[in-house]
Amino acid sequence: MSASNVSVMAAPLFDPGMARVSLDVPPGLTIDEIVTRALPHARPASGLLRVILVNDRGASVAEEKYWSGLRPTAGTHVVIRTIPGKNALRSVLLAVVSVAALAFAPAIAGFLGVTSKIGIALVGAGLSIVGQLLVNALIPVQTPDALEKKNVYRIEGWRNELRPGSPIPFAVGKHRYAPPFAAQTYTEVVGDDQYVRALFCFGYGPLRISDLRIGDTSIEDFEDIDVEIREGREGDGPLTLYPEQVLQENDGAELVRPLPRGVDGESVPGPSIETPVIRFTSTNAARASVILGFPGGLFRIDDKGRLKGYTVSVRIRARLNGVGVWTDVVTLNVNAAKQESFLRQHTWTLPTRGRWQIEVTRLSEDNLSTQVSDKVVLSAVQSIRPEYPINLDKPVAFAAIRVRATYQLSGPLNAFNALLEREAQVRVDDEWALGYGRTPATAYLAALTGPQNPYPASTTEIDMDQIADWHDWCVSKRLKYDRVHDTQEALGEMLNAICAAGRATPRHDGTKWGVVIDRPETLVIDHINPRNSDQFEWSRSYFDAPDGMRITFLDETNDYVQAERIVPWPGHEGPVNLTEAIELPGKTDPDEIWIEARRRMYELQYRADSFSAMQSGRARVVTRGDLVMGSFDVLSRTLVAARVTSVSGNLVEIDEEVIAGESFGVRFRTFADPEDVIGASFVRAIAPASEPSRALLLTGTGPLPSVGEAVHIGPIATESLALRVRGIEAAEDFQARILMVAAAPEIDMLTDAEEPPVWDGRVGAEVDLAAAVPAVPVFVSIASGVAGTGDPDGLEIILRPGTDSTAGVTDFELDHRLQGASTWVTVTIPAASAGASLEVYSATDQVELRARALASTTPGNYTDIASIIVGGNDPAIPPALASDAVTVMGVLGYATLTISVPTAGAPSQIQIYRVPAGNPLDRETHAVGLPILVAAGSTVSYVDGDGTRTNLITDSAFNSGMGWTPGDGWTIAGGVATHVPGTAGTLSQGLSLEAEKTYRTAFTITEFVAGTITPRLAGGTDVSGDPASSVGLVLDRLSAVSGNTEFAIDAVSAFDGAIDDLIVFVETATCVDAGAWDYWVEPQNDENIAGPVSGPFAVTIY
Repeated sequence: MSASNVSVMAAPLFDPGMARVSLDVPPGLTIDEIVTRALPHARPASGLLRVILVNDRGASVAEEKYWSGLRPTAGTHVVIRTIPGKNALRSVLLAVVSVAALAFAPAIAGFLGVTSKIGIALVGAGLSIVGQLLVNALIPVQTPDALEKKNVYRIEGWRNELRPGSPIPFAVGKHRYAPPFAAQTYTEVVGDDQYVRALFCFGYGPLRISDLRIGDTSIEDFEDIDVEIREGREGDGPLTLYPEQVLQENDGAELVRPLPRGVDGESVPGPSIETPVIRFTSTNAARASVILGFPGGLFRIDDKGRLKGYTVSVRIRARLNGVGVWTDVVTLNVNAAKQESFLRQHTWTLPTRGRWQIEVTRLSEDNLSTQVSDKVVLSAVQSIRPEYPINLDKPVAFAAIRVRATYQLSGPLNAFNALLEREAQVRVDDEWALGYGRTPATAYLAALTGPQNPYPASTTEIDMDQIADWHDWCVSKRLKYDRVHDTQEALGEMLNAICAAGRATPRHDGTKWGVVIDRPETLVIDHINPRNSDQFEWSRSYFDAPDGMRITFLDETNDYVQAERIVPWPGHEGPVNLTEAIELPGKTDPDEIWIEARRRMYELQYRADSFSAMQSGRARVVTRGDLVMGSFDVLSRTLVAARVTSVSGNLVEIDEEVIAGESFGVRFRTFADPEDVIGASFVRAIAPASEPSRALLLTGTGPLPSVGEAVHIGPIATESLALRVRGIEAAEDFQARILMVAAAPEIDMLTDAEEPPVWDGRVGAEVDLAAAVPAVPVFVSIASGVAGTGDPDGLEIILRPGTDSTAGVTDFELDHRLQGASTWVTVTIPAASAGASLEVYSATDQVELRARALASTTPGNYTDIASIIVGGNDPAIPPALASDAVTVMGVLGYATLTISVPTAGAPSQIQIYRVPAGNPLDRETHAVGLPILVAAGSTVSYVDGDGTRTNLITDSAFNSGMGWTPGDGWTIAGGVATHVPGTAGTLSQGLSLEAEKTYRTAFTITEFVAGTITPRLAGGTDVSGDPASSVGLVLDRLSAVSGNTEFAIDAVSAFDGAIDDLIVFVETATCVDAGAWDYWVEPQNDENIAGPVSGPFAVTIY
């Protein structure tokens, strides 16, 4: 109210808290004119209106006959209220009750979120503050019973839950949230990979959803993941990643087909026993899916230790409703060579929709061999319905996920979470607009008008100006409300929780929703004094304040991880030992946690008293939240202290005589129950008396002292105090009890002055661990050389902590040096690694080692010095084999090696290498098989390739010409076949050739003058090789086709030359490639340490 105006408050209903009208008018108007402006439809001169003029000096009633002449001055507060006439009360009360019943309809409870009021639980010894807050707080506090409710806003890590039948979440402000599953998660098998599909419900929209994670890991760090987001906006399309209903029934029954066994338990001859596993699909299934699991992989190991494939057959059959004949679905022959667990899935369309019985039977006999792994289990049965899994007519936010679980998820997908922000009404440039706000006012509007409310309020049913004022005040005070409501709660509970975060309480005045804000007020609505009230009571409950309050919350500055902040009591110094836990729902800012906890403490300090007075319904003009001035009687001094001996009605007898003068009173205490040791203090007026007497006659009504209670008697004085109306209680005869607490503007002054300490989230103080000295560590092993490390120059050390200390070892320091060196080289090793590899030494180096443990930065003592010779335990390196001790011959697709092993310095094994002629030796790529074990003084023969090949040609050296057919220009004589120029001709020999086989050919051109010759497989479709035209060995490969019956050498007419040593043989997969090769032979000892290599030994393989 401006000091230059007249403030007007009109209460048109019988209850002055309902349908209030507030306005400012300029000074100079008469009361008649003011009434007409405030209540234009009121009947003039009806006698049903009362006008009270209030200023800082008091209050007075303006009689109706003076309204036309009275003109309130600036700064005066005019209160206009309705008083009932005949039969008026019934209609007024019925109207109010119907409005209240509609506003707080119980049906709302099933659609809203979690517990909403502040709750306090006693942690240390002493008196609980819960009762004190409950009695004296303007902002409602949680009752002890409410503490038993589930506080889902206090999450132990991120976990998704399947909560059928629970309310749909309703998020306000900004919060990280692990949403519940909107449908059952199910498995999808693609090849050897397992995928998981899941559907999550973030709650009523619209929401802005960002920073999606699984646990604490961003989804961007996962591979093969697809995410679909629906923010809960009108017009959202259906989700394509979860488009149908899939009901997965996880199983785990092993599929077996055991062999028959005798009475002794041993297997006996006979067919294996068919053992089907039978399950049912869900009702109305259109498709079914069976997932088979192979927990131990599926493979066999052959006699040489090689991994081989193995096959298991599984039959699937089905029948409708479990009756009738089984119908074969499929027989799966699963083949794999995998040692890791894997899944296989088969999905099929059912003939008709319904509930089908599924039979899964293993057809392969159980293999009892330890060389085979073939265990198979029925992992799951899925029932698939084509209907969309979501059936809601309100905008709800969802997330659908398909992610590869193989090698990515160690368990179920149940830690999905995201950052949520509600789109709601916010104030922008003094106007309401859609945006993302975090104030309690924004949350209040969302709760009233949002889709979660089955009876949403329109903006015409909300005092938007008042909410705008509250919004701006919350912004100035940095008050926020960030919370997800996801358990059952009434609308009133939700509104109380939201308003409490903004230091307010909700209010419905019969026509509009508004709030009562706990902040300093200057406008006095009424004066409560003995002239317009009676039965005044003033009580105080005393308590010992704890050292501080402890608040658990989700810390928005640390990624919404659960944290706890301890706020010391104002003025407390030293350690905080005795604490009480208080919860501040909707608060995630550590600074706000501090400020709001301190404010609660100030409320306890400055609102320790509670006041009440009875007032007639005709006289009452105040309602909850109003500022009033209270005037009440107290004892100015004590003249007599006595004890009560008897009580009879209002007549009290004491054990001392007293003369009760005018305006005398008695102060005494009353107690609620035998366990109440503090009680409440009351003052009652005493009727005056002219003679000394032990009998006191109390006037008026009110509590009475008990027999034996101490009383104080003396004159009564009057005190005034600014009070806030905490509540109105209906009483008999249209009276009302006005419940009040101190206005205490100091609370806001002190709260505004709070400067929260810098928050780091750490709990407790650091402990000096310097005194904890770790024990001397132990060398578990010191390995070197080939025998210890596989490297002739290798040196590896493994350490472990000692056992003579409880200090936690964090690191090791390993010192090393060459023997005789003066300085150590230090290597720091994490305790988790426990070892190190030193790569700075060579074989035969003598090395000294020592180590010590570290507990944080505190070192322990050193070990004794250990000495070692690098490779000192390696066996002797064998010498090279003599070149004349190795003979290598190239043959048809293979080579033979004959090796003479010496008696002195003999190797334990020999490694053979085959290298393309002229190329350098590469031990990794050119090794032939594994090393060959040898004995001293022995001779070893080795065949490299297929040693079974034979030459198919008769008289390959042309000694007799047998089997050959010389063509034009060809002659066979002197051990060669010669062609003279002049005519083209063919030299051929009939052979038994097989189609699709490859034949290698070789011959030597011993003489050459001119022309070319070409090898050929003749008969049917000819297969020709490459033409040759120079002296030397000619090699070729020819693949036979159907009809080939002979081998031929075709000479052109110009060819002038001779050939010899002709070879034709069948090539196999194990044949060595034809051509020139160099063989090397390497001696090795027992530790696979190689000596000098011998070679090259050059050969040609045909």
